[in-house]
Amino acid sequence: MKKFTLVSTIFNEAKRLEQSLQEIERQTITPDEIIITDAGSTDGSIDILNSYAAKSKLNIRVIVKKGCAVAEGRNIAIENAANDLIVSTDFGCQYEPNWLETLVKYFDYPEIEVVGGAFTVNETEIKTAAARADYILQNGYQVKIDDNFSVSSRSIAYYKYVWTKIGGYNEWLTLAADDTIFWREIKQHKFRYIIDPKPLVKWNRHTTARQFAREAGRYGLGDGESQINFRNFLSNVAETAIRYSIIPFTVILLIVKNWWLTSLYIIMIFGLRSYFRAIKNVINLHNPKYGFGNLPMCFYITETQRIAYILNYLKGWLFKSSAQKTEQQKLTVK
Repeated sequence: MKKFTLVSTIFNEAKRLEQSLQEIERQTITPDEIIITDAGSTDGSIDILNSYAAKSKLNIRVIVKKGCAVAEGRNIAIENAANDLIVSTDFGCQYEPNWLETLVKYFDYPEIEVVGGAFTVNETEIKTAAARADYILQNGYQVKIDDNFSVSSRSIAYYKYVWTKIGGYNEWLTLAADDTIFWREIKQHKFRYIIDPKPLVKWNRHTTARQFAREAGRYGLGDGESQINFRNFLSNVAETAIRYSIIPFTVILLIVKNWWLTSLYIIMIFGLRSYFRAIKNVINLHNPKYGFGNLPMCFYITETQRIAYILNYLKGWLFKSSAQKTEQQKLTVK
């Protein structure tokens, strides 16, 4: 197996940090070094890291850069990596014992330059109504590896020259979309990659509807600043606008009593597409924990996430700084 550096960023991860470190230590192969960029944690995360490093066989190095965003933190860690092979993750996730070995083994083949990993969620921690609704809306986070699958930097491995050729993660983005763009750059540069379909990393999800909406807003802001996923944005706007027009249209119809207009309801079915998908997912999951009683929360989360995404996409698109506009115009991925 090749030597490799595991890189990550943290900010106030004290609750889950030690668990992540323990799971890294229990891997079937361990990193030759771990470099973690801390964005200025105030919850004792650095003390936990230093304490763990003192008693662990893991070679842990912490770099503190207060206020840095995730993209900058990733770049700092990679810049300081001693090895040519980089594995990236988000600390706070949970890892199956063979996660690192599964990613790294592919580099025994000289043609492979990038390995993407799949991920899922920790289903046992889904205990709130909002978390159950999100699980339903995501169809149980069942992994589907196709051209639309975007490899996240919570589970990816690549040679350092790949990162150099791409120009690193985009630090001009405020909060999100840096790893989405990074993956699209990998594909555009035609680096030879493979995606392992086994979801060996578990992503810990939120517990409240507000947290899910804030997350959607972060994604929307990043997409808007970079102007990627524009078709998805337009689809969200169209579906939401049609859905919100159903009740006013019905009132108008009752007033004017022009029953020929009822044919327009066929178009309005598009506005309920997300609702129909939620119902379909409930049926597909075949689990009483995710039964039809969760649908009201599914519909509520659909609305709050959609609005948060749209508004923040517009914010990122229309109100980004001149420096961000300059950087966005350099992007060749969509």
